[in-house]
Amino acid sequence: MDGGLNMSNNQSVSEATTWKSQAGFIWSLIGSAVGFANILSFSAQVYKNGGGAFLIPYCMALFILGIPLLILEGIVGHRMKAPLVSSYGSVWGKMGKTLGWLAVLACLSIGGFYIVLTSYSVAYTYFSAANMIPEDSKAFFVHSFLKTTSNIKDFGQISLPVVFSTLAVAVATWLILARNVRDGIERICSIFMPLLVVIMTCFAIIVGFLPGGIEGWIYYLKPDFTKLFDICLWRDIFGQLFFSLSLGLGIIVGYSRHTGQKINVPKAMMQVAVGDFIVSFIAGAAIFGCLAHVSYIQQIPFASILTTDSTFEIGFIVFPQIFKFFGPVLGPWVGVTFFICIFIAGITGVFSIVESIAGNIEVEFQTSRKRAVSVALLAVTCVAILFCMGNASYLLDALVPMVMGTNMLIGGLALIIVFQYASPLIKNDPVWMKGQRLHPYGFCLGYIAPVLLGTILIGNLSQEFQSFDVAKGVRWTWFLLALCSAWILPRIGEWSAKAQSHKNAKMNIETS
Repeated sequence: MDGGLNMSNNQSVSEATTWKSQAGFIWSLIGSAVGFANILSFSAQVYKNGGGAFLIPYCMALFILGIPLLILEGIVGHRMKAPLVSSYGSVWGKMGKTLGWLAVLACLSIGGFYIVLTSYSVAYTYFSAANMIPEDSKAFFVHSFLKTTSNIKDFGQISLPVVFSTLAVAVATWLILARNVRDGIERICSIFMPLLVVIMTCFAIIVGFLPGGIEGWIYYLKPDFTKLFDICLWRDIFGQLFFSLSLGLGIIVGYSRHTGQKINVPKAMMQVAVGDFIVSFIAGAAIFGCLAHVSYIQQIPFASILTTDSTFEIGFIVFPQIFKFFGPVLGPWVGVTFFICIFIAGITGVFSIVESIAGNIEVEFQTSRKRAVSVALLAVTCVAILFCMGNASYLLDALVPMVMGTNMLIGGLALIIVFQYASPLIKNDPVWMKGQRLHPYGFCLGYIAPVLLGTILIGNLSQEFQSFDVAKGVRWTWFLLALCSAWILPRIGEWSAKAQSHKNAKMNIETS
């Protein structure tokens, strides 16, 4: 079945639906990987886990787990020329498609809050430029901007600035994705991602020369080796890795199905992994420089500046306060630069999420690209409305451990089991061999990764079932609904294909 799918799809791939160059493919993949995790979460994890003590094992995890899984997803898309659901289905039939749709529904949920988070950066770019953020940035963000309620059960009222910003991001996304991958995603990412690297590099250099900035870099790079014995450090590392590279969701598979024969998938995936880390590293240098400058101005210990690792609080509460220390002239410019970087990282991530969903709809329901993109974006925007309500932050805290934690681990394990062990086309691919011996990343993928992912998954589940609260009820309700929907969707797709085939046959008879 693998070979048949690969051949039929290869024949239908036109030049317009493939990446123009390997560089464009790599920049697009980096755009899909780079997001809030790189700009905000990575720095927060480094800060919390002893500076360089986080960087060393993170690099190890990147080569042991991150790159092998990236290569696997890339090879699946490249060889099968199909999105995740169809690729799973070619190996395990309807059961495989259920696994694929479960990942797509996770993308739908992630896309819902990701597009809203990106909209925050749009609004805050304007607020920073207009110098509208008051001294009490927490009250402004929580009450004036988000209109946050007291608990998850209280939906409260909708935030109009968030809704309008979200719709603006959705429209921009449709205008890009409605085009083919060359004229849309590849062209924009090939401009935006190098621009992000340049802006963040300049930002890091400038803050490094501010009073106290170099001390921030020293703290950033100097490892606290005692942290390496903390089990929480390793849990944070693998969580950050999956979150940053979007592993287990089929996003890489969706991008890789558009590759031509000249693309070197393993080389491209290694460059993506390294590029993702470089962006994270540069962003960390910039942020640590900012924190050190504040430490110098306020004469307080560097280690006591951040008291949270929440992406919300760091990005939209802590840093607007930090920008005040740059003065009335420089402060707004620093703020605008910071939020533009977050916007670029966010919207390129939105592109990849919606593209993944749309690709599966396009193939499974045999529809046009524009229609598939429209349906996918409409669904993501409808989910996004839930995150424009007053209980959005509580809802997000409830869902993230599932959709970007447990579910991604299940997705990673499923990819390895189905494609590395059950698919002859993928498991026998020459990419896994180095001469007559198994390549190191093939060994890591086949033997080390399943053990690591299985151990982390069991650890996560054991914590989940130790107690029960409303948040856990929300995320497990999501999982059950997603699982039921993932079981139903392959049946609907099969019925749709039969109906389309019958319609085409009837038209052929009438024509003849």
